[in-house]
Amino acid sequence: MSVSRVRVHRDTYVDSVLLMSVTRAMDEVIGVSFASAVMGTEANRDELVERGVEPGALEDVRANDLVLAVVAEDAAAAEEALGAAERRLAGERRDRAGTAPRAPRTLDEAVEVLPGANLALVSVPGPYAAMEAHKALSRGLHVLLFSDNVPLEDEVALKRRAAHLGLLVMGPGAGTAWLGGVGLGFANAVGPGPVGIVAAAGTGAQECMALLDRWGAGVSAVVGVGGRDLTAAVGGLMTRAGLGALSADERTEVLLLVSKPPEPAVARAALEALGGKPAVAALVGLGPGTEAPQGVALARTL
Repeated sequence: MSVSRVRVHRDTYVDSVLLMSVTRAMDEVIGVSFASAVMGTEANRDELVERGVEPGALEDVRANDLVLAVVAEDAAAAEEALGAAERRLAGERRDRAGTAPRAPRTLDEAVEVLPGANLALVSVPGPYAAMEAHKALSRGLHVLLFSDNVPLEDEVALKRRAAHLGLLVMGPGAGTAWLGGVGLGFANAVGPGPVGIVAAAGTGAQECMALLDRWGAGVSAVVGVGGRDLTAAVGGLMTRAGLGALSADERTEVLLLVSKPPEPAVARAALEALGGKPAVAALVGLGPGTEAPQGVALARTL
């Protein structure tokens, strides 16, 4: 019979990269069947309970708390995993307390360090993500909104503002992008090439990147716009903006649009935006009878 253990660090924000590292440290312990280091949001707490964590251990957890949770075959393995997590966290804190310059803690500080930057990657809890993204837009920065649990109305407001400013808001929940030869989020390591991808499906973008690299083609850029972009509410605002940007990019010779099941009317508008360069559209779940513009091929699978 498995046991679960939880350790909570109050008011301790940890970014997604370190959360993954700490999770991996716990998961590598023999006897551990599930481990996760997450912020204590309601959605994350529900997920932990579904994976076998005792609900009572999470009663007083708040969104700003760091939660270390583990399910293991016995108490000894669970405690060993929590110890591994604490050591990983302590090592990170020692690194930051060393002689190296302190990492920026705010967007304003980061812009001072890199005044020539043109993109901000936002990865904070969902309730705070929209505000940070608006700050980036006010600075004239494109936004990769890695955060999830961002309300739909906030996404719509951000993307309408970005479209007005001529900027991109990729996300929320944009797990993958590949821009200027640099992979962001969960991007694959791939070779450069002529294919530019706009994706409202992160796993779809990853699969296409991997296939193109395997076939020797490579990619010029990947713009992940978030899984809700081609819904009726969002209206494909960033899909069209991303396609426009890649259409004007000299390195991009072929466009590839990938999406989860889209709203049909929004999908048709996105297909119209593909004109100008040879293009392929893989719009999963799009109903039969959809006509593609001249120069656009509809693909039924990735």
